[in-house]
Amino acid sequence: MQKKQQGMTMVSWIVVISFLGVVMVAALNIIPSYLNFMSAKSVLNDLAADSITRGKSAVEIKKMISARFRTNNLRTINPKSAITFKNKGASQEAGYFVVLSYEDRGKIMGNLYFVTVFDHEVEITP
Repeated sequence: MQKKQQGMTMVSWIVVISFLGVVMVAALNIIPSYLNFMSAKSVLNDLAADSITRGKSAVEIKKMISARFRTNNLRTINPKSAITFKNKGASQEAGYFVVLSYEDRGKIMGNLYFVTVFDHEVEITP
């Protein structure tokens, strides 16, 4: 009488562990990209809630965003290309929508790369 096999074989364990290893390496390379976005999103949300932005022009607000990005060590996000402004109404006195839109690219391993696309919009009222 043959004994019925229970559990996984050594080859099965090697396959499962190597798959989990690849997933962990990918996660460790992609997570900083999301953490940077969360910090940038927090900067924009805080700026929209801050009363210091009231009555400021788009150029002044962009300078404030750049300074806060430097303070939070967000050097991978270029505010000049990632931040755009949309007028809320016909005039600048109606307020702005500040739009953060950028792509982050990075290497996972070998010739495998990732691309993440981030978008966030806040309203700044006069």
